[in-house]
Amino acid sequence: MVSLSKIYLLRIILKPRKKVCRRLYSNMFALVILSPFTVFAQDISSSQTIISAHDVSTLYQALQTANANGQTDIQLSPGIYRLTSTLVISAPSIRLIGDSTDPSLIRFVGRGMRSLSQVENLITVRAKHFSLDGITLTDAGNHLIQISGESDADFPVIKNCVLQDSFQQLLKVSSSDHSSNTSDYGTVQNCEFKYTQGIGPNFYIGGIDAHGARGWNVLNNVFRDIASPDNRPAEFAIHFWNGASNNVVEGNTIIDCDRGIGFGLKGKPASAGAIINNLIVHHDNNDPGADVGIILEQSPKTQILDNRVYLAHNYPNAIEYRFSETTEAAIIDNTTNKPIRKRDGATASLIGNKREKELTNLVSPDELLLISSSE
Repeated sequence: MVSLSKIYLLRIILKPRKKVCRRLYSNMFALVILSPFTVFAQDISSSQTIISAHDVSTLYQALQTANANGQTDIQLSPGIYRLTSTLVISAPSIRLIGDSTDPSLIRFVGRGMRSLSQVENLITVRAKHFSLDGITLTDAGNHLIQISGESDADFPVIKNCVLQDSFQQLLKVSSSDHSSNTSDYGTVQNCEFKYTQGIGPNFYIGGIDAHGARGWNVLNNVFRDIASPDNRPAEFAIHFWNGASNNVVEGNTIIDCDRGIGFGLKGKPASAGAIINNLIVHHDNNDPGADVGIILEQSPKTQILDNRVYLAHNYPNAIEYRFSETTEAAIIDNTTNKPIRKRDGATASLIGNKREKELTNLVSPDELLLISSSE
């Protein structure tokens, strides 16, 4: 049994690269301490049953067996799996395993991006300890993946995957007003989220859209072209809101998305957590809904640290913090080409932030090559 608050405190204090940050954290203990949730570690690897699937028929058969028993790895052979119905995960510790070095070899393909009256996800998760590794998911009528917080689907892991082209948000974490359950302690790592045509099918799209989620880590992913085709901005590349708390968004690269990272929304707050060392770049590419890079809206005790934001479009601000409920926020050592702006009575500590007009002074040559590949 490990206290999450102790883990997080050590992580935040030890990570910062600048002495001013380390000194500030030691004097702002209340800002970094998390709610007293408890994490129970579980090693499931040694007890997993392994089933192989080589086409869509054997995949559905394997999932039926896995849902009957739980604790099952479904090993997928290379190929295109054209899904005719949602893969529903209803038992704990089910893992779908493709190729972590080349997720393009295993593709889950839905029936296309289109408006629907019913829900059509590629994967819906209603159980704990689900894992998806090394798979490309594409072409969904709603979401590629929906994690059901109302079903208490804790500890999901999505890594080394490509999520592209859905009619709504690519990864949805849902919750319900009729349930106190939420999805807690998820991990999304080393994935790519994108719209392959350079723009989305409508404004109601997003990358990761998480309601009520607690203790999630979103680490080292790339988000591209999550952009609306009209002047209503798309949802965020990464958005934690509607009761979300204590989430960490770190080391991601966000390219040409209408909005980068958001914690909270007016009337649907978030709290605590941190946005650390992300790179957000938007070219002047005429995306009509282009908007802010990072925003806190009714998100108290949240940290925005060591991020780089470069926006070449006309929106005036790189980072915003809004509404009187946003208190005790810390915005430290960020580099932007546009202002960091307070709005609607929010309060925050701003330390060590700087402005840089030239993109080449914000990024490394490798990063410049990565973001230029989207132009």
